[in-house]
Amino acid sequence: MRFIQRCWWLPILLLAVLIRFYHLAAPAIWYDEAFSYVMTTHSPALLWSIAAKDIHPPLYYFVLKGWTAVFGSEVFSIRAMSATAGVITVGLGVWLARLVANRRAAVLAGLLLAMLPIAVRYSQEVRMYALLGVWMTGATLALVYWVKGTQRHRYLLIYAVLIAAGLYTHYFACLGVMVHWLYLITLHRSRSPPCSRLVLRPAWWLANVGAGVLFLPWVPAFVSQLSRTGNVNWIPLVSIHSIPSAFWQYLMLDDGLGLPGGLYWGLVLAIVVMCAYTLCRDFSAQRFNTLLVVALWAPLLVVGVASLKMALFVPRYFLFSAVGLPVLLGIGLDQLARTACWLAVLLFMVIIGIESVGIYNVYSQKSNLNDTARHAVVRVDVIAEAINSQYKVGDQIAVLNYYWYLSVLYYNSTGIRPLLYSPAPGIGSFECKMYCRFDAPFDASSNDFYIERLDVLPAGTTRVWLVDDTADSDVGLTIPCRWQLRDTLAAGDTRVRLYEVNAVQASPNEQTCIAP
Repeated sequence: MRFIQRCWWLPILLLAVLIRFYHLAAPAIWYDEAFSYVMTTHSPALLWSIAAKDIHPPLYYFVLKGWTAVFGSEVFSIRAMSATAGVITVGLGVWLARLVANRRAAVLAGLLLAMLPIAVRYSQEVRMYALLGVWMTGATLALVYWVKGTQRHRYLLIYAVLIAAGLYTHYFACLGVMVHWLYLITLHRSRSPPCSRLVLRPAWWLANVGAGVLFLPWVPAFVSQLSRTGNVNWIPLVSIHSIPSAFWQYLMLDDGLGLPGGLYWGLVLAIVVMCAYTLCRDFSAQRFNTLLVVALWAPLLVVGVASLKMALFVPRYFLFSAVGLPVLLGIGLDQLARTACWLAVLLFMVIIGIESVGIYNVYSQKSNLNDTARHAVVRVDVIAEAINSQYKVGDQIAVLNYYWYLSVLYYNSTGIRPLLYSPAPGIGSFECKMYCRFDAPFDASSNDFYIERLDVLPAGTTRVWLVDDTADSDVGLTIPCRWQLRDTLAAGDTRVRLYEVNAVQASPNEQTCIAP
């Protein structure tokens, strides 16, 4: 009985483990994930240099490099790092709710956080979002400990390290710092002792300066990355639907635009009402509910306004902020249960029901995040397995779509490096739309895998595996005359065609060719 009382949080973590590790290796590794893996194949010095050419900081890649060195680079293994980070974030969220409220609120918050669909989705992807959730939730927890006992400066030391780790993981960590400043400023304006002057404490300022000093080595690379803002031109412009859709994606992995208007806007209204309710019910000097409300809303509002100038509003970037939603809901439901238990239970079941739909969307890959539905039908893993099993000396692999090149590279075990067909802009119909050159995650000296003509292949090539996406058109693609089609395999929307290079006569279904 004493064990149950002390380890009441353990079933919540077990639930988080089951949900995040289930179906973990099912989807094929897609471009962003393969990008992360390829980054880990470089030496630490080269990784640092190449990451500076990307648009993200490098810490996640270094952590993943260490992880793969211990656990390997199989699909389950490399995704397990994000799943583990997701479970840790659930534990930190439960800890935070228990610290600012009570055990019942922590249980409710933990269950909602364990099932939060956007957190589950990015706990199953080889990217940095789950890891950022660990750093920023941990930093918020350290801040709460400091506010509760301002003489405990060790918590500010922990805070500085975690904030620096967050900044080295994703630049949106700066929004978490903004949230913490806004919260302390709110306390200052409330003039409620002993918290009214926390924002002016030298220890607080030193902690922030310390985090900045730790980040200084990366500042030159960050400044350089700012000049490549064109890399975010895939992000849609903000609209009146951006924030409501973000909440729907948090809870259901769907933008909600297909729902009836009353239901669509009703979710936002319900969240606003719950936030107002928790604020009104918070009579403590520390006003921790204010911290949670600011953490939920401020990043969305600030980036929403900033995106009027440059598009930056991407729901997955707010994962660290979305963690605050179930914590806030858990605290609000606990407070509501004291006066209207039946209503609290009803609302809890409704939220669990919505999240269950989102969990289904995770496992069925039907969400509209990162074009997930597209990933489900592009089975590069199946295509690569066929190539690996039938590979012969003299074979070459040519990929026609750079978006899947890194995935082919990840799954390839033939011992040869796949080639990327990348014609110069203006050739045929391939005008640098899906087939233009890219640098990261490679250094400039390793860009020898590009080919601009299919008839220019390494000496000794006898067969070519031509990998492409059936959704792409072959218009403008010229097959050399001496290539003869021997086999075709399609898996979902991915296709590979096997050509014999030294055939005397071209295949009859090939209308154009490059003369030998």
